[in-house]
Amino acid sequence: MTASTTLTVADMIEKRRQRWEEKQDVEYDTRLVEAAAKKVLSDPSLRAEVQERPYLLIELCFHVVDKKRRTTPFFLNEVQRDFIKQYEANGTSKPYFILKGRQQGFTTLIEAIGLSFAIVRRNFAGMTLANNTENTKAIFNDKVRVTYERLPGVLKPQERFSNKKELFFDKLNSSWRVDTATKDVGRSRTLVFVHFSEVAFYQCTMGDLQSGIGEAITDDAFRVYETTANGFNEAKELWDSGTCINLFYEWWRTAEYRCADYEHLDNASDPWLLERIELLRGRGLDREQLAWYCRKYAGYVDKNLIRQEYPCTPDEAFISSGYCIFDRDEIQNRLLKVSGEYPGRRGYFTYRKVGVPVKAPDGTVADTEWTMTDIAFCETKDGYITLHEEPRLKKNKRGDVTHRCPYAIGGDTAGSGEDYFTAKVIDGITGYTVATLWQQRIADDQYAEQLYCLGKYYHDAVIGVETNYSRVPMRHLSDLGYTNLYMRERYDRTVKEITNVPGFETNPKTKRDITSELSRLMRDDPNRECDVPTLKEMLTFVKNDHGEPSAATGAHDDLVMALAIAHQVTGQGNHDWIPFEGEEDTFIEENFHREEHFLSGGGNGSFMEWEDF
Repeated sequence: MTASTTLTVADMIEKRRQRWEEKQDVEYDTRLVEAAAKKVLSDPSLRAEVQERPYLLIELCFHVVDKKRRTTPFFLNEVQRDFIKQYEANGTSKPYFILKGRQQGFTTLIEAIGLSFAIVRRNFAGMTLANNTENTKAIFNDKVRVTYERLPGVLKPQERFSNKKELFFDKLNSSWRVDTATKDVGRSRTLVFVHFSEVAFYQCTMGDLQSGIGEAITDDAFRVYETTANGFNEAKELWDSGTCINLFYEWWRTAEYRCADYEHLDNASDPWLLERIELLRGRGLDREQLAWYCRKYAGYVDKNLIRQEYPCTPDEAFISSGYCIFDRDEIQNRLLKVSGEYPGRRGYFTYRKVGVPVKAPDGTVADTEWTMTDIAFCETKDGYITLHEEPRLKKNKRGDVTHRCPYAIGGDTAGSGEDYFTAKVIDGITGYTVATLWQQRIADDQYAEQLYCLGKYYHDAVIGVETNYSRVPMRHLSDLGYTNLYMRERYDRTVKEITNVPGFETNPKTKRDITSELSRLMRDDPNRECDVPTLKEMLTFVKNDHGEPSAATGAHDDLVMALAIAHQVTGQGNHDWIPFEGEEDTFIEENFHREEHFLSGGGNGSFMEWEDF
């Protein structure tokens, strides 16, 4: 570095890192840190850097006690560095939710961030909430006090008092406190930084916290929930709520989780572990990482714990309570495999509805006959329909279409404001999912019109929608002229005979029957489902206290039910290739116009737009 080059804090951190790699001498490092602190305080540009980003002091001046109980410089590991990047990119507009494996260093990092703010910023008030008294003491003593006491004297503000839970700096009027999570904690304070440590294990409820410490937190406060998972509880609901910036950190991103003891890897025989090894190998893990995981797995009496303590996906971490209807291991492995794959085209259908007056014998208009035309699939990342696979066709050597694949569609309507309108399209030959509709708020008739488009797109698929909460979708499909509708038998008390009516009726018996059949199908071939949200719902689809199949408390089962209905509906459809008669398949060309047709001003008329929902 030349004399004209401006020295930065990053330059000083890099020098500290190089010296540590050369010497591995903590006493030398302590002297270097003291010199660095004095340099920062005497240089206006360096001081401004630290004032703007106090956490730069962590790698420049902080020490930490590592897992081998050695005092070392606090250099950030990969996941800690990633969290700092997330914070710098997103600020404090929303809380952060860190879901992670055991001992990845997040509590240590967040305590250090809070401490750095407390010794640099005036009027700073921060707090960490631990899940019990023992952890409150451990966090304060091992991660706050030890770090603070090793700071150079020039970086230590004047203390008015320091007790077993709190550091308070008089001249700065700043403080950092560690306490146990209770409904009354923090009521009398005003906080700008709050760390909820191991929030999934709190004894008090989220409601208690919100009425207590929640009222003490300023609008622009730094808020971070950090935890390993603990079943399907309020922490899972918070994760799913969309109110936080969710950050999941896989265990293998922690560098020290590796070993050269290959005994458990080479001698692995457990079927679940063997499949997991292959999946992890497919994710790029090396032999030492796999050996570490196998050794950890061998050490658990309850093998399920490894999925909670060292999860590979967020949903694996949140193990649901109750007896899962589906094979959880198979679903977890399938979810792990498809989560990194291309999900398919996402969007929704646009179209025109054309009404033709129907005249009575006297010449008056008695009704209107509606048809759907100018159908196009509009791709957008905000879409609620995912086309996982395009409709399959068989062609001869000349390229002419000879056969079309049959499809079936099952739909589940939203019974309440919290439920979703869903539909699953399955291949009538393979039983594999090829498309998914998932939308919380949409009118019944608009939902039916999207199903119409899906049905036409997938070769006039047979469509069956549950009719418990609303008969509008099936009736509207019929009014639009869609003829391939699923029909069920119903006893008509008026005429005292069995009649056929459109739609699927869900009752305790039919729900047990169709979900039991879906569970069997998934055991036989987990690859039949490729949609991530649907697989996630399967993980929380359990037998309740009454032995009935349902979503776990706080979870949804709309996609599961739509898929189960689809497999029931396919019984009225074809299961072999449908011969195509005609010179060419012109339906797509005539009805499914390219999206550009609309974008260029064509197709004048009323067609669906995203803003309509």
